[in-house]
Amino acid sequence: MAAGYDAVANEYAALEQPGKEWPRLRLLRNVLTRIPPGATVLDLGCGNGVPALVEIARSHEAVGVDLSETQADLARANVPMAEVIQGDALELDFPSATFGAVVALYLFDHLPRDQHAALLGRIRNWLAPGGLLLFSVEPEDEASNVRQWLSEPMFFSHFDAETTLRFVGEAGFEVLDAHRATQLEGATEVEFLWVTAKRD
Repeated sequence: MAAGYDAVANEYAALEQPGKEWPRLRLLRNVLTRIPPGATVLDLGCGNGVPALVEIARSHEAVGVDLSETQADLARANVPMAEVIQGDALELDFPSATFGAVVALYLFDHLPRDQHAALLGRIRNWLAPGGLLLFSVEPEDEASNVRQWLSEPMFFSHFDAETTLRFVGEAGFEVLDAHRATQLEGATEVEFLWVTAKRD
């Protein structure tokens, strides 16, 4: 995955077309308005930092994590006020109650689905009480698959929407919103499940 995102950094940045913006920024802004100004927000799978990490850093302490060295370097350049870590989301460790919110945009699809529930539990621990989680995941059952994406082999693994939402509840979250939305990636329509949840 790291090598793939190193290779497609520029192509990925060009997928979102002007006038056909993806839902992420609207949903992120909604989350940011619901947590205290200045709280620390973690962006898991931050990519090049645009637009999510940029938006977070406007009003909150921003921490970004990305597996790709190229993407992490771009995020440091694009969002110099943020702390950017190159690392694997499945190997991270933060103290309890570190973050007011955690966002994971287009990340879960690239992680082995048998790790999704455990990661949700760890995210809950990283969040302060009442902290918010925003994440997206493709809502169809796909156990483990490597397919071409932007001409690079990429790993995909996810559950159906009902199973994902069950894991969210079992991890100790209250689901505030869960809906499907289709976005245009170049010439391809892709559907995601978008989940906003609160730590109990």
